[in-house]
Amino acid sequence: MQQGKIIKAVGGFFYISHNGKTIASKVRKKLSYNNLEISVGDNVEFFFNEYKKAVIEDVLPRKNELIRPNVANVDVAAIVVASVPQPDFVLVDKIILNCYIQDIKPVLIVNKSDINGQDFFDQISKEYGDAVSQIICVSAEQDLNLDEIKQALKGQTTVFCGQSAVGKTSLLNKIAEKNQATGDISEKSGRGKHTTRHSQIFDLGDDTFIVDTPGFSLLELKDIKSGELHLYYSDMVEMQSGCKYHMCTHTTEPDCQVKQALENGTFDKNRYQRYLAIFEEIKEAEKNKF
Repeated sequence: MQQGKIIKAVGGFFYISHNGKTIASKVRKKLSYNNLEISVGDNVEFFFNEYKKAVIEDVLPRKNELIRPNVANVDVAAIVVASVPQPDFVLVDKIILNCYIQDIKPVLIVNKSDINGQDFFDQISKEYGDAVSQIICVSAEQDLNLDEIKQALKGQTTVFCGQSAVGKTSLLNKIAEKNQATGDISEKSGRGKHTTRHSQIFDLGDDTFIVDTPGFSLLELKDIKSGELHLYYSDMVEMQSGCKYHMCTHTTEPDCQVKQALENGTFDKNRYQRYLAIFEEIKEAEKNKF
């Protein structure tokens, strides 16, 4: 029995990365009868049958699993942002929250540094410096700091995520030395056009895998309760001891250290407003359950 990682699934075939080679395989019938769903990123056991065809025998336990996109065993989320198209920071915040739920390390990549301007990078650093493990300023167009990305992602399985047309596929093309189609900005809507049609993993060697996805859907935070949302904001947790209430949600409670930090300018107001919006969204969803 041998082991490998599913890097693509097309037309009933699962493509396994094994010892630097890609092997087309089918699923053993007993797994099909059990309605086993195999995801890109799954680590599997397989064997070669009497016809020298690869057959998947079993799926190894998953570290985590994302639904949209459907990818398993992710170590890092490379969240790509840029000044164009208009940034959706609520989406960024939700991706970061899901990273903490799924035990994924979030890394923020600020692409298009050749057109963003310093003010945009300073804004990102101010709002997310305490929220993510690393912020990297890059330009896929000018090959700026691409080696820094490669070093940050080495030996891990990384999913590239973010809005369309922020340069995810362009960055992947440079890092993985591929030539996938890239999108541009729709003149009518000002938004990006989707170019990636299905999730696929690229094996860069040294146990480094990069996932290209057809876009992150707007994430639903089903596994977070409104009263526990603040626990996923590390900077809020650090201030918790200064609040009057032990489980202060930093919304309506008096004597709140976070609101004090807002007044003295040590906690970003934009990020706090997005926190409130997500808090209310979760509360509304909780009400609709009953």
